[in-house]
Amino acid sequence: MNIYEKILAFFNTKYIDTSYQIWIRKPLEENFNLAYKQGKEDIEKLPLTEIDYEQSKLLYEGGDTYLSFSYLEDYQVIVCVLDKECFFNVNELDHLYLLFYYFFTHEMFQVRENELEKLMEGMQSISSSLDLDELLTKIVGNALAVITAVDAGYLQLYDAEIERLVPSASVGFNQQIQYFKTKIGEGITGKVFMDGKARILNSNEEVINEMFVNNMSNENLFYISSSAISLDVRAIMCVPVSIGSKRIGIMIVHQYDTKRRLTERDLNLLQGFADQAAVAIENARLYTKVRMSLEEVTKLSNQLKERNQFLLKRNEVHETLTKLSLQNEGVQAIIMELNRMLDTQIVFADFLGNEFYFNKPDQIPPLSIDEISILFFERQYPVYIDVYDQQAYRYFIYPIINRTVFLGCLIITLLRPLSHLERITIEQGGSTLALELAKQHTLTDVYYKKTHEYFTELLEYKEPELLLTKGKELGLNMNSIMFVTLFKIRSYQDLQVLEAIIHRLVSIIKQQMARTEKIVYGFHNKVTLLISLSSADHISSITKLLDSIIKEWNRKDGPTLSAGIGNSYYGVENIRKSYDEAGKALTYLTEQNRPGMIRYGEIGLNRFFLNQKPEEIERFLNEIFSPLWSHKAKKNELEKTLLVYTNSNRSAIQAAEKLHIHINTLYQRLKKIEEALNLSFNNTEDMLKIELACHLKRTFNA
Repeated sequence: MNIYEKILAFFNTKYIDTSYQIWIRKPLEENFNLAYKQGKEDIEKLPLTEIDYEQSKLLYEGGDTYLSFSYLEDYQVIVCVLDKECFFNVNELDHLYLLFYYFFTHEMFQVRENELEKLMEGMQSISSSLDLDELLTKIVGNALAVITAVDAGYLQLYDAEIERLVPSASVGFNQQIQYFKTKIGEGITGKVFMDGKARILNSNEEVINEMFVNNMSNENLFYISSSAISLDVRAIMCVPVSIGSKRIGIMIVHQYDTKRRLTERDLNLLQGFADQAAVAIENARLYTKVRMSLEEVTKLSNQLKERNQFLLKRNEVHETLTKLSLQNEGVQAIIMELNRMLDTQIVFADFLGNEFYFNKPDQIPPLSIDEISILFFERQYPVYIDVYDQQAYRYFIYPIINRTVFLGCLIITLLRPLSHLERITIEQGGSTLALELAKQHTLTDVYYKKTHEYFTELLEYKEPELLLTKGKELGLNMNSIMFVTLFKIRSYQDLQVLEAIIHRLVSIIKQQMARTEKIVYGFHNKVTLLISLSSADHISSITKLLDSIIKEWNRKDGPTLSAGIGNSYYGVENIRKSYDEAGKALTYLTEQNRPGMIRYGEIGLNRFFLNQKPEEIERFLNEIFSPLWSHKAKKNELEKTLLVYTNSNRSAIQAAEKLHIHINTLYQRLKKIEEALNLSFNNTEDMLKIELACHLKRTFNA
């Protein structure tokens, strides 16, 4: 039998068939509530004003008996026995007092147990949950569950960036609450945050007055009013939320229905939940800090792991490619290995060698050597290009450059974006190829040197039999028709670039004249070509081929190329003669500042002037033409007339037409020229002198 049953048993035994009622007023409540009744009669109004609050009190009024018991925290019990005066002895009163006391302590224990349970629940939530928003909302909800006299609440945290208290959790408010942001000192929440003092306002008048006294803005009044479930706020409690001595926000609760007055105990409970919120926020801050540190450490660890794997892979790539180079496997082997590493098609364009390297023999390069030359004429960095041939193909073009010299490029077919490791693999492949090409160029330089030495021996013609033997080793038929061609790069600035240009020119000549017996080598800014022919019938076709090579070279961007061709002769003993003639032909082009090619036989009369000093030729021309410059006629008018007249084979009609003048005007000018030069066009010696001067003027552009 529980306490309540014992109380009822006491009354049912003492007052059989008697109507009675038990009224109880619990702590913090203003009114009594009917807990139990027997019989049909009801008391219209409990005469509380006539009962004092001593430990126990017996009162008789209007034939009814009132028995009152008072306990701690304003807990009070009134027993009403209706229409009957009852008498209780001291033992019965003490017995009833104790029974109700046990009942009171049992209820108070349940209340305290509920409060403790909610507080413990909050502490457990803090230690078990990492979702701060969810946790703060739960803490506000627990506060409302423990402080039963309040109906809604929210928590605001201070945002230093906007200098406002911002809602972080709420219970009993709609979404409008999120716009309720108060300044420090504004309204109830701003005031509590500013001075750190908790507040209880137990009337609507106090609440409204506090809002206006602390300058609540109209905007915030709108948001708090539109977010609340009721505009009739009967009471409010607000406490600061602090971490140590630093305030970080506030917690506030609203009472809409007057259940009871809010007390200091309620305020202390709310402060307890606010402290829980502070702990939760601090835990979240520490957790975030630890998590960020852990993430940073994990990230660094992963980066180190990834970098370690990357370095291992890079070293593996470097060792593999270096091994191929050291074993003299050649460019083709390096390209095959790069294809395997990257798992895509790679083409190497050897610009100086004027050739391509593929991993498959039937591949076609997406770009020509000329297109590559244009692409990297003024750039030294990788590029992406799209090529459209029935369908679109994307390529990554990686240039291989040694200082200022463009050696070639890797053309990678892109099936996917390149990874960092793949880019490094391409770069290391480019470096390995650059070393391989440098090694090849060193061997080429050695070949050029030996070939130059042999060619010098051919020119000296000291040991014919030995020369014939060496010639056969080089693929030359020394008992045949032979001639020499000299090529010259006319302008250059960088010796390293010049070396690359000469190497490329030699490669082009070798490719274009692959079926012709020859020796060809580069030396400084010149290329020497010795051709051996079985028949003189081939001279014309070979000359045309050389002309096309030179024209194609000069058509593209690059240094100007000139070439002189000596006459063809039979036998080794005449190589020197052809060489000298090629040199004179080249000198003739150089002195005229003309690109292109010329054969020695095409020089004609000019061969007699090749060894003349330019100063002597200029002095001779001045002697002839200077009298015309000082004449009263327009500047250069007589000189121009003389040049046109001699170039027209002394035809007056043709000369007049070319000068766009009347023939009589021409005769007048010719007369002036004869007078100025003191020469006669009818005198053979005078005319030879004039013709020679005009020829030199036109030829050497003096």
